Amino acid sequence: MEARPSRIECPEPSEHPEPTNPGRVLDTERVAPRDATESVTEQLARGGSRDDGAVDETYDTRVKIGEALEGSARAIGDKPVERSDAAAICTAEACAVGGGAGRGAIPGGVAERAQGAVAANARAARGEDKVTMADALTWESTMKLPTSEAVTSEVAAAAAAAEAANDPRGKTDPLGVSAALGMAAKHNSEHERAA
Repeated sequence: MEARPSRIECPEPSEHPEPTNPGRVLDTERVAPRDATESVTEQLARGGSRDDGAVDETYDTRVKIGEALEGSARAIGDKPVERSDAAAICTAEACAVGGGAGRGAIPGGVAERAQGAVAANARAARGEDKVTMADALTWESTMKLPTSEAVTSEVAAAAAAAEAANDPRGKTDPLGVSAALGMAAKHNSEHERAA
């Protein structure tokens, strides 16, 4: 058996490490706002700045489908997953993979998990045993769904139609999945008009 070294030498980190991702550029020495009305957060949301003051416009700031689903989980996290929620999630996932409403699904994805939650909730004897929206969606959505698909008004409308069609009252939850997708679509639409 080999003797272990008593000390492991690690190289010193470079004073100015090279960026590995050419996306947002953030110069930590120049994060001061351009004027008194702009916060550092607003500047970073625009993509940071370089020494020449140019903003990195290539960063996609549109809200993606997975992000909107996670937003709905944060808004109504303690709500048990219902059939209408699962239908809206299935539609959103289908749109995210590019198949359109009712066509695409990811094996082991958020739609499958939501449908499993509905089945488990139907068998649950007590309310505290039910699977919640937070259990079904938080962190899973952005990890399992493609990150390139932004929420559009068509995606939001398809999810709202699926949610209403599977709700016993024929309505959508004002804080639910389709509502979160609707808010994201509105944000993305306003962002595109401003650009």
